[in-house]
This record gives sequence, structure tokens and C-alpha cells, in this order.
Amino acid sequence: MAETRSGTDGALASEAPATSDGYRLGRRPGLDGLRGIAVLLVLWNHTALPYSGTAGTVGVVAFFVLSGFLITRLLLEEWDRRSGISLSRFYVRRALRLGPAMVVYLALTAAVAVRYGEPLSQVIWAGLYLTNIVRSLGEFITLTPHTWSLAMEEQFYLVWPLLLLLLLSRLRLDRRALAALLVVAIAASLAYRYSLIAAGADLQRLHNDPLVVAMSLLAGCLLASTIASPRLQILGGTAFVVALAAILGSGIAEKSVATYSVMVPAITLASVVAVAVVARDGRKPAWIEALLTWGPLSYLGRISYGLYLYHYTVYYVVKHEVRGPDTEQILVRLALELGLSLLVAALSYHVVETWFLKKKDDDRWTSVASRSAATPTPS
Repeated sequence: MAETRSGTDGALASEAPATSDGYRLGRRPGLDGLRGIAVLLVLWNHTALPYSGTAGTVGVVAFFVLSGFLITRLLLEEWDRRSGISLSRFYVRRALRLGPAMVVYLALTAAVAVRYGEPLSQVIWAGLYLTNIVRSLGEFITLTPHTWSLAMEEQFYLVWPLLLLLLLSRLRLDRRALAALLVVAIAASLAYRYSLIAAGADLQRLHNDPLVVAMSLLAGCLLASTIASPRLQILGGTAFVVALAAILGSGIAEKSVATYSVMVPAITLASVVAVAVVARDGRKPAWIEALLTWGPLSYLGRISYGLYLYHYTVYYVVKHEVRGPDTEQILVRLALELGLSLLVAALSYHVVETWFLKKKDDDRWTSVASRSAATPTPS
């Protein structure tokens, strides 16, 4: 999924001006571990092996909560520092983070589409970040179905910063008012979800409709606006264990409208709790940080965008080239799917993405946009 760096380096965060609620995101390494768990669930789901039924949905919900939290928190802290939000700087940084790997992915997947006779329109929808829309309208996608969630996040990136800026600058909402508005928006998304279920909507509609899926992103936004609340201090090791167990355990459920009607809201809540425990200030059990900063898991989190992006194309090719129901063939397929996905994602991260990541954090690349689009508080 689209990765957002977990704040700034700790030293820079400690020197930053105070925020209105006293919380600074800074660098929270444990969030990479949560991202690693989420992408592992997605990888497991798309193997199509037993007990993988809803693991992908669970992982994507966790990604959505993380994205909503991180993006909103960074925007709120920028507002506190500058009494404005540079929209163009935000979009330039997003383009530098997401665009290069997407271009490589689209080229590779177009070649696979030609090789295996898949419609190139699927690659076009992915490149335009419209897969979720066409799927919600009933289009059956076989080569790029996972890009529905990338489309959802991109649509969120396009709309939410502008909307947040208007709420802060025109309506002058404080954190409490913003949180109340987000609660109303989440309730509206839930109501829309259940109205579609009552009307007989199928699973594909529920899985892709932006207004349904927005709930999980909005929940992350709500956490970002309330993360400084003293009430969150009660969330510790027990809450994290329960949340993580719910996230991991829900992945084995079978896909159905009934399952999704309960599971997605529940996993959204569990993901909010897990992120809150990791991201909140104050003491927390040392084992949580040790688990989530464990080298391999943390690395998976860092390369999770490329891993999510490329893996379905890799799986598609492997499944077409290594066929058969025998245990040996299944194990060979599994090893190739996971191994090649990791290899391609690692190459993409170190050869393509890292160079642009450095530019994303280089003011020489973003300062012009920042100066031109800063929006001050109206006098």
C-alpha cells in the first residue's frame, strides 16, 4: 500500500514548534512493524490457500487506518507550525513517493497483459487510480484487482487535504470540533454501508465503493485528531494483544456479505487501537516495540508499498506457469510467489524508490511548491 513515512526524525521532532494539542508525531518505528503485518496478510490472502479468505481485506483495512492517521497528523502539525497547509508541496511529495514505482509496475503489468491476453484496459484503470470505481460498477478485473485500494488512497490524498484545509481555515475548527465532525462522517459511511446491504448489494460493491470504504480512512483521521487525549493512556499491552488477535484471527473468515458487514467495522476499530497503542505518547510495554521493530518485520513495512504493488502481477505469472494440485507444486508456487515478490519489491525500493524518497525530503525539490501554495489563516 501507499506508504507514508512515520513522521520526521526524532531530533527534528524535538526541535519543532509546539502543536496545539502538545503531541508531535516524530519517528514512530513501531508503525513500520504494523505495516509489515498488514502486507503479510495481503500476501497470504492472494496465495488462495486455505484459511486465507479475508486476510487481504483485513490487511487493507489496517493500511487505511494507518494512512488516515499519518496523513492527517502530518497535515495538522503543518497547520500548527505555519497556520497553513501547502497543498502543492503535499501533492509533490506524494507524487515522488508513489509515482516512480507505479510507472515501473504499470510497464511490467502491461507486458504481462500482452503476454497472457488480458485487456490492457485493466492496466489503464490502475494507472488512472480508478480500479475501485470500475469494480464497484460491476467490472470484473483479473490482473490488477488489488489496485482498488491504491485508487481509494489516491482519491483520499486528492480530496482530504483540501477539505481539511477548508475546515481549519474557513470554519476554524479546533481539534474537538474536527473530531466530532469525523465521528458524524464515520457514522454516515456506516449507515451507507448497511443501507447497501439492506438493498441487496453484492460483495464487490461493498468492497470497492469509495463511500463505504472511507470509514476506515476516516477512523484513522479521527485518531490523528484525538491522539493527544489522556484517555488513550489506558491502552496498553492487553489492548494491543486483543487488537492484534482480532486482526490476525479475522483473516481466516470466509468472504460473504454477512461477514463483511460485521468484520470490516470491527477490524477498523482493532486497527485504531493497535495504532493508538504504538503511536501515543507515554510508557508502553517494551515487548510491543521489540516485536514491531524486529528487523525483518520492520523491513517488510518499509518496502510494503512496492510489495503490495508488484505482488499480484508476480502471483499471476507464477500461477500461470506453475500449475497443478499436488502438494509439491503448491509449495513450489508458494515459494516462487513470495520469494519473487520480495525480490522485485526490494529491487524497486533500493534502485527506484529510495532515490525519489531522498528528493521528497529535499526542500530544493519542494520549496517552490511550498512557497507558492501556503494558505494562511484568514484574518
